[in-house]
Amino acid sequence: MKAIVIGLGVFGRSTSVALARYGVEVIAMDTDMTAVEAVRDEVALAVCVDASSTEALEEHDVASADLLVAAIGSDFEAQILTVVHARELGVKRIVARALTEDHLSVLRAVGAHEVLNPEQEAARLMVQRLVIPDISSYFELSDGFSIVEVRAPAGMVGMSLRELDLSNRFRVNVVAIKEMGLDDVGRSVAVKVNAVPGADTVIKETDVLALAGSDLHIAKLMSEDKA
Repeated sequence: MKAIVIGLGVFGRSTSVALARYGVEVIAMDTDMTAVEAVRDEVALAVCVDASSTEALEEHDVASADLLVAAIGSDFEAQILTVVHARELGVKRIVARALTEDHLSVLRAVGAHEVLNPEQEAARLMVQRLVIPDISSYFELSDGFSIVEVRAPAGMVGMSLRELDLSNRFRVNVVAIKEMGLDDVGRSVAVKVNAVPGADTVIKETDVLALAGSDLHIAKLMSEDKA
């Protein structure tokens, strides 16, 4: 897989490095040489170039990329031009970063396949962590409904899903269970995943539960256990 990341601020730099560590061939671009130098050793190629010009994109064969991430934050005009030119060149998937709702609408209108607002997503996850204790990850299904991963509450340990009856008591379902352990260097990893836990599955202290339901119901379940 080949990805182009344009704009190497905090978001663009983190995206470039994360993609590269997943084995993606990353070409990182920015007009600031300092930003380019900061990722040079982390990606396949880092170049100092104005990527809002068609010529610059063509020079680096952007058309062959599977993914282009337009991560320019401070210059919205350059962000728009980057998306427009990438679309004209036929890039398969264009993901753009938006700072406001107006930016989001414009970027969609000019051809971005997906538009992200990382600050908004970070704020939403922060609220989830504040409202739901012990949350480790969060996936929004729709407004107000989510799948979250939480460490098994102490009050559930040793009980079966049948005994807990979370669906009827809290309108929350356990959709998967990860049994956690340590790898060779002492990091916490899933050693076993039960993707379809049955009613007789007993919760262990080392389990991480994937819970599905409304955010309010999940928060009520977790806060009751803390009480």
